[in-house]
Amino acid sequence: MRSTGTRDLTNMEIREADPKDFPELVLLTEKEGWNYNEDDFHWFSKVGGKTLVAINEDEIIGMVTVFDYGGAGWISNLLVKPRERGHGIGGEILSECKRRLESKATIALFSYERSTDFYEANGFRIDIEAYLVSLKDRDGIRRGKEFVIEAELEESMLQMDRECFGYERHMVIGELAKRGAVLKLEGYDGFAIVRKDPVEPSVGPVISGEIGAGNELLLASLEFAGPNAKAVVLEEGLGFLNYEERIRRLYLGAPPKIDRSRAVAFAGLELG
Repeated sequence: MRSTGTRDLTNMEIREADPKDFPELVLLTEKEGWNYNEDDFHWFSKVGGKTLVAINEDEIIGMVTVFDYGGAGWISNLLVKPRERGHGIGGEILSECKRRLESKATIALFSYERSTDFYEANGFRIDIEAYLVSLKDRDGIRRGKEFVIEAELEESMLQMDRECFGYERHMVIGELAKRGAVLKLEGYDGFAIVRKDPVEPSVGPVISGEIGAGNELLLASLEFAGPNAKAVVLEEGLGFLNYEERIRRLYLGAPPKIDRSRAVAFAGLELG
């Protein structure tokens, strides 16, 4: 490993995380307010993800998670310890991600607006803009359609997800559904996955055969998820939402697929 900046990283290595590393990764992410626990890192492995750690002088100084979605690879949770930033460590971790995913037609990620320059400097191109949102006025909710709760994802829902986003991620969204709930609107094609977490409730993906119904499903899902629930949406200007941050999707290789006529919200797991 090369030396970067004034920090001696000659002996830095990037390897797959071992379960014994998870307590330290929890502490690392806790300082960023990510609300991860050890079970989350075990879960990433269960759904086809690999968490990598950057080690220097026996200390974990950075991490990232990579997901295998068939023809596409996804990068999430890229993080460097604050006191280690500015020495090129993030770039080294990203290079290792690209090496591991080099067989994929597409490598993609979501980035907060403040981090976009870093990814562009490492060769990524902006694809689309999205928005981190929450429900604006819970007391003023006026839904016109009723929703139903499904016990699990149906095969038709997995197929819709593949057609909408182009990824083979049935393991991920299937397990997300088991950890949460699957909502549908009566009489409409589509579904939403809702995670009613006591600390960090989230909604996504939300997919519908008709965008108007999809927005209604998004509204119902945010209400069902509870206070402080967040989603990552594509459409700007929906009156029932607080638009909190701009999110950008970036990629290498072939542009990622997306059916904007059906996609309403992304899976929150992919943000990081």
